[in-house]
Amino acid sequence: MLLKYYLAILSPAIRVVLGQPVDEGNTLVEDYDWRFESPVDICNRTNHFIASLADLKELARCSVVAGDVSIENFKDPIIHFGDIQKILGSLSVRKSSSLVRMEAPLLESISGSFGLKQLTSLSLVSFPKLSNLQSLDWQVIPILSNINFAGTLEGLKSIKISDTSLTAISGFISNELSIFDINNNRFLESISANMEKVTESLHISANARNAFVSLPRLSFAQNMSINDVEQLNLAELESVGASASLINNRFKSLKLPKLSSVKGTLSLVKNNELSHTDFASLTDIGGGLLVANNTLIEHVNFLPKLNVIGGAIELVGNFKDASLKQLRLVKGSARVKSFAAGFDCAKWSTAEMSSVIRGGKIECSNAKNETMVAGYSVSSVVSEDVANASKFGLAIYLVALWGLF
Repeated sequence: MLLKYYLAILSPAIRVVLGQPVDEGNTLVEDYDWRFESPVDICNRTNHFIASLADLKELARCSVVAGDVSIENFKDPIIHFGDIQKILGSLSVRKSSSLVRMEAPLLESISGSFGLKQLTSLSLVSFPKLSNLQSLDWQVIPILSNINFAGTLEGLKSIKISDTSLTAISGFISNELSIFDINNNRFLESISANMEKVTESLHISANARNAFVSLPRLSFAQNMSINDVEQLNLAELESVGASASLINNRFKSLKLPKLSSVKGTLSLVKNNELSHTDFASLTDIGGGLLVANNTLIEHVNFLPKLNVIGGAIELVGNFKDASLKQLRLVKGSARVKSFAAGFDCAKWSTAEMSSVIRGGKIECSNAKNETMVAGYSVSSVVSEDVANASKFGLAIYLVALWGLF
């Protein structure tokens, strides 16, 4: 076609040389299709929108694609990326319910994000040479169970994987991620990654009941939420920039030996098989401390160096004693409720404890329904009666006082 175009431009001169008449109103220029694009044009666009197999075949001739590739409402069962080796942009495939397989035998890198969303029939992603990309964002791919990448993925800044049938996630090489969010993958039993920092959000939740999470190099997370996990390795975690919550897990032991600071609230809730806990280095909590309904924890003595709590304390459970020996300042209130018969609230009513807890009242109750509020120990029923009587007495006094005037 390009040859045809150049011949059209040169044809009047050629006809003169050959001694033929020139008809300027009827040259080959009129036959040239101005919509034609060279392979270079096809490979370089700001956005490549693919809606059909014909569109894909055109793009698959490129070795390097510059621009974002968007595939939506694709009707064929297979996407094959042919000769493409690099995508200098993002790759997004979404809302294609007929899609069963994606194959890119030569693709090595995606400089932007790799997004897969709402692909209800996709079961295989085979990109055997892919080793470098910026982010993964996979959501609602309910039967995806097989992915084939190169041994490791480098350059990642963000990973989100939700609602798949994957059984294991590993092979990510990145010192720092902004987001690591793995949730609602019902068959996912193994999650492993080697990042050292997560600067925005670390969230793991609602995967397989026996999920094993290993983050052996993680030293910092901004926000951390880990739920529904059977085993957890955070051996190198040193600090959390905001809140940390460990809720509804099934691990029997929780060891965070290097964790020294949580800037927000620390929540340890409803971990019903947890019996051994170690926060040996934790000295300050910027928000509150919530330890509640961890059925097998009998002693709240796993915070031996805790010195400052910036919010309130709430301890609820079957524990026989609660000891925070190094605690010097609580800026909020304290609520302690034990269901153990032998729990003694007297330790929480001392003058020393009152000097530590400066932001509100101290409430403590035990299995005998004995309640202590700000140093006074009475039964809950008597407390209510006394409170009502006090209000009644005050009303009589005010009426009498009013009658004097």
